[in-house]
Amino acid sequence: MNTATTAMILILFQCAITAQGIPLPGTQGRCLCPHTRSNFINPRLIKNLKYIPKGSHCETVEIIVTKSTGEKVCVSPDAQWVKIIIKAKKGAKPGNKELKPQ
Repeated sequence: MNTATTAMILILFQCAITAQGIPLPGTQGRCLCPHTRSNFINPRLIKNLKYIPKGSHCETVEIIVTKSTGEKVCVSPDAQWVKIIIKAKKGAKPGNKELKPQ
């Protein structure tokens, strides 16, 4: 194969990946939370908790906490306090990915 054919195949391959929305290996795609924190946030200060499962847009689970001040914080889904809050709120509204404290 000559270099022109090889270059054309690589360009077409790149276009196909881009058109399909498949994240390239080693990239985070279009994650909303490139960095997360594990710091405890008092549940009384949480206005909204948004759970975003992993998918073609991002390779990791994302949890975005909106505080009562309006500040949005990306928290680690592996933090123990986050797991407890999600477990407590999951039964509140089945099928709802927006978890709001009562």
